[in-house]
Amino acid sequence: MPERPRVYVALAALLLNLPLLGCGPAYGEAFVTSFNAAKRAHAAGRYAEAAELYAQASRDARRIKDRDEAHFMQARMYERLERYAEAQDVYRGIARQSPKGPRGGRAAFDAATIEIEHGDAERGFHALREAMLRYPSHGSARRALALWAAHVSETRGEEALRLELAQLQPRLIGSDIAQQVDVETAQSFRRSGDLAEAHRRLIAAARKYPYPHGTLTDDAYFHAAEVAVELGDPRLAIADLEALLATREVAVGGSYERPRYPAAQLRIGEIYRDLLHDPDKAREAFRRTYEQHATSILADDALFDEAVLTHQAGDTDGACALSDKLTERYPDSRYRLCLRAICSSAPVGERACPDYIRARVEGRDDADRDAGGASGGS
Repeated sequence: MPERPRVYVALAALLLNLPLLGCGPAYGEAFVTSFNAAKRAHAAGRYAEAAELYAQASRDARRIKDRDEAHFMQARMYERLERYAEAQDVYRGIARQSPKGPRGGRAAFDAATIEIEHGDAERGFHALREAMLRYPSHGSARRALALWAAHVSETRGEEALRLELAQLQPRLIGSDIAQQVDVETAQSFRRSGDLAEAHRRLIAAARKYPYPHGTLTDDAYFHAAEVAVELGDPRLAIADLEALLATREVAVGGSYERPRYPAAQLRIGEIYRDLLHDPDKAREAFRRTYEQHATSILADDALFDEAVLTHQAGDTDGACALSDKLTERYPDSRYRLCLRAICSSAPVGERACPDYIRARVEGRDDADRDAGGASGGS
């Protein structure tokens, strides 16, 4: 056959098969009909009817994942109806039949949670531990570990918890919750009063999983700083917070904002102000907070804190300039009611300045601040 006709034949075959290449999953008409009917009943709040229709959809499903999804939604309807035993049976069935399916892990965690809340709590926590070990990188594993650890701590004590965590650790290496085991262990030492060991382990957990490899690296540094304050070493706390802030990823649209950044920067300012009594360093730290994290809910706190320190230093012009900046940048800030207290030319607030804010301006809350942390907001 000449070369050109062969090309035409190949192109024709390709065109004939394009519809097949573009086809979606073969759900089957029966499944689509029953599943959509179930969703309509669900949306209308007819949960008993929806449960029956989801059960029918599971029988109509051609694919295992569709069957499991229908069963999962059936269990959800039973929970809405407070028919917890039936919901648990369905969840257990999913976990047993499709342990590696897209709903297998969630079903195992949900079955354990129902047992904790509506059955035998001890047996439920045992099931939660087993689910955590079986699905350590599932999205529910972190919450499961936290709940389980709190339960062991409350019922058996910190030493028993640390022993359990030590046994779990080698089985969770490489999983998404491996670092959390280290952090939970450190926090257990903290609750037991061994602050030095708690601090050592928190720093070790942060360094063992440097950003971006650890999901709790920033938390570990932040909690280490809290422990350092409890140890009476504010400079160590600042070093821990600066380690947290040291890695800041640069993205196309600017710097990537991690949740602990603004609180860490603000806390550095608070430590300089309240524990080291260095207002100049505190003002620098507060300024970095609102300049580098302008959209944070803590930005107006930092700006107001800098303004207060500037006012207390006797710099009237500087305090008024900061007052104007706060009004311009954060017009909805709660601190607008109190700007007259730091700048005589600032507009009078629509309401009286709350006493707890006025106390900050007048330096009447030093005792509270010495034990406090970054927790403000607009």
